[in-house]
Amino acid sequence: MRSNLALLLAVVAAGSLAVAGCGSVAAQNDAGPGIDAGPPTAEEACGQFASTLCSRLGGCAAYALQIFYGDNDTCVSRAKLGCMRDLEVPDSKQTTSDVAACARDANNSSCADLLANVFPASCQIKPGNRVNGEGCGSSWQCMSTHCEKPGGDCGVCAPRAAAGSACTGDEACVQGLVCAAQKCVAPAAMGAACGAMAPCRANLYCSAISNTCATPLALGASCGGDASGCDFRQGVACNTFAAMANQKCETIAAAKGGQACGLVNSTLTLCVANNTCQGISLIPLQTMGVCPSPAGDGMQCTDSVHCLAPATCVGGLCRLPSTASCPK
Repeated sequence: MRSNLALLLAVVAAGSLAVAGCGSVAAQNDAGPGIDAGPPTAEEACGQFASTLCSRLGGCAAYALQIFYGDNDTCVSRAKLGCMRDLEVPDSKQTTSDVAACARDANNSSCADLLANVFPASCQIKPGNRVNGEGCGSSWQCMSTHCEKPGGDCGVCAPRAAAGSACTGDEACVQGLVCAAQKCVAPAAMGAACGAMAPCRANLYCSAISNTCATPLALGASCGGDASGCDFRQGVACNTFAAMANQKCETIAAAKGGQACGLVNSTLTLCVANNTCQGISLIPLQTMGVCPSPAGDGMQCTDSVHCLAPATCVGGLCRLPSTASCPK
């Protein structure tokens, strides 16, 4: 299930997920001594996965859940839909038991690891049946665990790149590396030097003041000269409109379709799905508008009205992944 984890956690890279205090999810085959319940159905496994993932996302990156989905129920329904479609991929060796194991292990992983895109082994993509050079639409189909897509839904199975080799994205690199300036590199740890060629672990940020990896700044922290340092995933951003010496990390909010956005009660309020706040203007000055609802599956999408994952905007319409249509 790494593709779904990466999608949610990539918040902001992304990246996905929750605090140790989250309740655990019961294993599907917890049927008691001597009773073999068998593997879970796709519906059961994906329901378990989605519930766990969204609970963890809400615990580890509460604002990320709000801004991407609006609420936990929407997150669960969309994550379950993506999971079900992953299980339908031809030539994949992923099973419903794999999905349930990923849910269980992700539930027991730390926020730091999950937000850094360090997922449990059970959540890693399993090698599929297709060899390098064969067509694919999902990395689950490839023995190499990587489907290289130059553009669109379909691509070809290709090997993952080693450190220093060219890449088109993180998934093109061997496990543990990330793609920076089109090269696979190891992400920098806390306190290490960072920059465009040396990105930090995804749960950290590169300080513009020290040029080293640091923990994102919390509510109330001074952010003058380090405007990107506030922890967006927790709903705080730097007020760059204040004088440099007075700039601090302040609360930001998320609004659903039909709700007020912009400056609402002096709080910066963004729209779910990163939709454009409608009605904001400089001339005449209008600092509050209304959020449009995200576009539904099969409905029209634009630069200002976006789709909810796992759908993407293709040709002006929200389209769900269509891996099955990719030729081998």
